[in-house]
Amino acid sequence: MRPPTPADSGGSAHWNSARLEGARLNSAPGVGARSDGSHGSSAALLGAPVAEALAFMPDSAGRLADAGISSGGCFVRPLPVDPTCASAARRFFREAVSSLAIPSGLVHDGVTMASELAANTLHAHRDATVPGGRQLPAGIPEIWLYFRGTGRTRELVCKVFDTERGWTAGSRPGMSDAPLDSVSGRGLQVVAGLSAGQWGCHLSRSRLGNWKVPGKAVWFSLRIPPGVLPDHLGRPRYSADWLTDELEAMLADRGLSGIVRADLDAMSALSVSRHLTVWRHGEEVSWRSPSGRYERMDLADLIDAVEQIVCAHEETALGESAAS
Repeated sequence: MRPPTPADSGGSAHWNSARLEGARLNSAPGVGARSDGSHGSSAALLGAPVAEALAFMPDSAGRLADAGISSGGCFVRPLPVDPTCASAARRFFREAVSSLAIPSGLVHDGVTMASELAANTLHAHRDATVPGGRQLPAGIPEIWLYFRGTGRTRELVCKVFDTERGWTAGSRPGMSDAPLDSVSGRGLQVVAGLSAGQWGCHLSRSRLGNWKVPGKAVWFSLRIPPGVLPDHLGRPRYSADWLTDELEAMLADRGLSGIVRADLDAMSALSVSRHLTVWRHGEEVSWRSPSGRYERMDLADLIDAVEQIVCAHEETALGESAAS
């Protein structure tokens, strides 16, 4: 069903912790205490500037975005821009899933694919500087892991972000004639095979640091067999209102500032830009993609929903830039 016409604008894009605390229904495991363990051993194995980047990561999760993947959050780590990039990705993948009862064969496949994505991002990295202050250096590659779906559609998603937007948004890189060291080269054939075709790339923005850098995320997903994990694992157990607040805050955190919000009963409208409005109806969220098609998602898949909305925003911005 087509979403309704936008209502009168109102509300605020700013994070209001008191309001969100009052909207909680249940306490989700891991929120309020990071479930992924200490960063000390990781930082010791990585050279600057990545070790310094890790020092700016929060020790506890006051936000769903910072919670462990088993609590519906996103596991995020910076990757070194040197030959240890692939080994760091392998180690971070294992760290993210170490407490989960995922079959060893799937873990091995995931580690292999994460290594391939990280190796490829070395060819796309470019340095950038952050004006003012001692902050996370912009442009450092990042690895992200989170769950989406439930039951027979449960997937573990792994993405590697870099600041090169080279591939066409929404498309897959061609591999037939690519050189071995190309960002779209034959190394990604391994990803295509092990993921059974569940991989690709899209425009995105970085997650770490105070300056959110545009770029792309190359991803794969692993289908988790039914019954291996509890249905609630990886899905935040909060009210739809609380998740809508978190959706707004997550979008603002990714650099989509100036959001205007209106709430009415079980519906909310978040005007992200003049070309992008996000609607929340009950426990669903929807928006119109740059292609004109309306996308719908379960609000409980909040991390993936935010990522797709950020992609839609970046595709629109890139199209406007090319047209000007």
